[in-house]
Amino acid sequence: MTNRLPYRFLLATSLVLSALPVHALDLSPIQSMLETVEAALTGGIGSSVAVLAVIGTGFLCMFGRLNWGWFASVIIGIVLIFSAGTIVEGFT
Repeated sequence: MTNRLPYRFLLATSLVLSALPVHALDLSPIQSMLETVEAALTGGIGSSVAVLAVIGTGFLCMFGRLNWGWFASVIIGIVLIFSAGTIVEGFT
């Protein structure tokens, strides 16, 4: 068996050095898809889901079955989802 590591290293080095900006990927479709998901989660769909979660906790409270840990998780989750943009902008 021959050692092919030097040949693979030479091939990998030549491929890296021959890369041109033309070969760069266009990631705009992925970016636009992620922006659509973000808009859905923080827009009308997210608001509707948050309202339903609060209504669900209200029903649980009304029937005396409310788990306060679950209630806190719902409220903290709503706060984090709708303030995620502000939190991330604070880091950048």
